[in-house]
Amino acid sequence: MRHLVLLVTAVLTLVACGSEPAPDSLPRGGFWSTAPVSDQDKIAVLGKVRAIDVCALLPRAALGTLGSVRDVENVHPNQCRLNIAVEGHLTGIDATWSTGVMFEGEPSMDGPVDDESMGDVRVLFNDEPAASADPQVRGACQAWARFVAGADLSFSVRAPQDACASAKALLRIALTEWRKEPAQGTSPDSDRAVITGADPCAVAPVLGVRVPAADQGVTTCKFSVDGRDAIVTYDYNEERTIIDDIPAFTVGSRQVYRFDTAQADLASLSAVVGPGLAPGPTDALLGRRVPTVSVTAHSAIAEKVMRETLPLVR
Repeated sequence: MRHLVLLVTAVLTLVACGSEPAPDSLPRGGFWSTAPVSDQDKIAVLGKVRAIDVCALLPRAALGTLGSVRDVENVHPNQCRLNIAVEGHLTGIDATWSTGVMFEGEPSMDGPVDDESMGDVRVLFNDEPAASADPQVRGACQAWARFVAGADLSFSVRAPQDACASAKALLRIALTEWRKEPAQGTSPDSDRAVITGADPCAVAPVLGVRVPAADQGVTTCKFSVDGRDAIVTYDYNEERTIIDDIPAFTVGSRQVYRFDTAQADLASLSAVVGPGLAPGPTDALLGRRVPTVSVTAHSAIAEKVMRETLPLVR
């Protein structure tokens, strides 16, 4: 009987090895599977990425097989994080994910990287295995997925033992939801503010500046004014990290604060542009998170850019 079992096992192994791999069920084709050719194409990709509700990429209803969702926080306009309670485990799964674009190159990742495909999306995994066999010990996994169109999705996951297995499960959900292009406000866990999904390069035409696609990000924009570089950033920040800086000037009803950098001629200006967002864990210490606009540049240029940017944010 034992010989029969071994024979059957060997036959099944041969069949499995000789058969074609099962096709990946992830969706393909369409806009996200088309490589951009021109700057105009790349800017169209940026616009679509900004319009996606990052928290909606992992709907609570789709996470039930991994555990029970404890909380979800919309950390930045293009970043969300969650914690999933796992039965029998003290801390469960922590995951943070961000949307972005990378039309050329790839991110630097520490340690060995596994290069895989999920549908027609290229995915890099950097696995940091759990330090011991104790089931309470968590491993860590960094994952970066890039669509053919140049949009990318990055994950940082801590999970019991094999964190990359959890990362892959989360990525399958997120990559499927991405193709549905969930609009800002789709997720009940997402924050909404005047900068949510907004274009940080909107001020460029006002300043008579053209910004190449390579200098445009989902929440940042880099350009040159009067021969000096300036960076505009739309973000969510804890209120005290802004208002504890030096009041500089006002634009309409908005107070602009100044932080002097280590470089004497470089300044960082910030302004709160809306009411507080959903309560978070740092509120007691740093105040509620608020939507902000920041400009970093030579002092005179930073003020010029900020004075033109704030009237556009409404």
